[in-house]
Amino acid sequence: MRRHLLAALAAVTLVVTACSGQLPTTPEPRAGLPVSQQSEREVERLLPPAPQDAGPVEIVEGFLRANEGFASDDDVSRTYLTSELANSWVPTAAVMVYGGDATVSLTDDDEVSVQLEVIGRLDADGRLTEQVPQTSTQTFGLTEVDGATRISTFPDDAGLWLSDTAFERAFRPTVLSYLNAQRDVFVPELRWLADSEGLPTAITRAQLAPLPPHLEGALTTAATEEVRLATPAVPVDPSTLVATVNLQGATLAQDDSRADDLSSQLAHSLLGLSSVAGVDVQVAGRSLPLEGVEGPITGATELPYTEVEREVAQVLLRVGEQLTVADPSQYALRDLEPAEDVELPGVELRWTGLAVTEDLEDLAAVSVDGAAFRRWRGEQVHTNEGIGDDLTPPGVDPQGAFWLGGIHRSSRTPRVWVVDETRLDAVARPVEADWLEAEDRIERVAISPDGSRVVMVVRQTVGQDAQEPPPHRLLLSGIVRDASGRPRELTAPLPLVPHLRDVVAAHWSAAGELVIVGQRQDDTEPQPFRLELGGWLQHLGSLPGLVDAVPVPRATGVQVIARTEDGGVYVPEGQSGWQPVRNGDQVVVPGD
Repeated sequence: MRRHLLAALAAVTLVVTACSGQLPTTPEPRAGLPVSQQSEREVERLLPPAPQDAGPVEIVEGFLRANEGFASDDDVSRTYLTSELANSWVPTAAVMVYGGDATVSLTDDDEVSVQLEVIGRLDADGRLTEQVPQTSTQTFGLTEVDGATRISTFPDDAGLWLSDTAFERAFRPTVLSYLNAQRDVFVPELRWLADSEGLPTAITRAQLAPLPPHLEGALTTAATEEVRLATPAVPVDPSTLVATVNLQGATLAQDDSRADDLSSQLAHSLLGLSSVAGVDVQVAGRSLPLEGVEGPITGATELPYTEVEREVAQVLLRVGEQLTVADPSQYALRDLEPAEDVELPGVELRWTGLAVTEDLEDLAAVSVDGAAFRRWRGEQVHTNEGIGDDLTPPGVDPQGAFWLGGIHRSSRTPRVWVVDETRLDAVARPVEADWLEAEDRIERVAISPDGSRVVMVVRQTVGQDAQEPPPHRLLLSGIVRDASGRPRELTAPLPLVPHLRDVVAAHWSAAGELVIVGQRQDDTEPQPFRLELGGWLQHLGSLPGLVDAVPVPRATGVQVIARTEDGGVYVPEGQSGWQPVRNGDQVVVPGD
């Protein structure tokens, strides 16, 4: 008894010691690290191996609990399997994330069924798809091995079964870095990778893989098929925290530009780990030099690419035909005097969906009937009535061009157009999107802050016999540009938030994040959400009558301003509340 007590006390001492370095030492509140820079786990859960005398239900329950430790050196989840299944099982082939508890029941002497409410799935590349909660029944076959019950079969191509809490512990949201060569900026791609000592290796392998299909042609990567790791792993020196990435690729050392790009991508992604303070990229054991850097790369400022940073100091508030400048940093959005060189026009009520460039010099809107497009620049006004029908509110890209969706007047098929920023009377040029179907109708268009991607709200028309209108889809597509930087086509899209049955609005709040207004399966009216692309949807708190929620990037974070159908303008209050501050018909964020 005394031995057990001493062992328990020792275990408690070890846990407290491991955690003590994370405890605050001052009473002042401190901001946490960004999601891509959270420190790795320091305390592991005790996951026991399969017992010798457990029954079928206990074995399956133990296996599900042990799934969390699949990436650890002493992975015990395979001890619940027969040797044949243990050797063929690939845990990360497919990950099923479930909410609540799993219901495990014996259906036969050698068969156990597991009922789960699946809320998300992770593919082999670490891409997460949240879904409408759906009950799934999984069947496990069992057999006896040397007098012990073990799992012999489970569904084909199955990987891991993890509760939502276990998933957050077992996988880490990690940002990969792709390149927008036209602007020399990084474009983020969120992946969920196993949170283990092998995370630097996993990040490197993911960064060396080809571009995702929906970004091909829109972004670039210096990784090619011939470039791969020359060693099985990426070691991190425990004293210097320098990660050494040793590559092999015959042409890499001979192409300085591509070598710089690849070094930048790998360093930017790996430096997101708190366990990595420097990155040494090598080819065949020799360090690749990066201009202006001696030794390992230790900071983002040493790289030729930067992150997209956007800060909005003022917004426009439309009330009737009048526009005023408001200060988003003030709780009540108090009015500001516009700059002397800024002239805000009166906007007649027949024009809606107002958009404005970052400098407030170029404004655009569409007619209420969706048949005309108008631009204002100072005292100059130009109206284009020949583009198409059902025009969407304009979106603005970083170059100051306006984007529109709609339908072609003769073919009645969906189209996307861009109106260049150069001339007020510039024509609307079509942007090819041959993946759009004839029945699709584009409702919203929003361009990413780096100008390389577009999100569109798309609905599909239905016949008159339909009981209810079809849901809107949110699609993410890459923008392919020509040599002069003009948009040429949109890549085949990646569907976002398929578990939302309707989407009303979508705005970019950062290079890898959106603010969305939509409805989940059980919602009775639109709700505001924040979505980090590739992550879980975050509810921002219910607001009755919500019609739009616009993000305002600030130095202190993103400020969301909501608007209701009765003209109320709201700002967040507390964790999930809203405070009315003004009345208005539209809140316009420059550059959105």
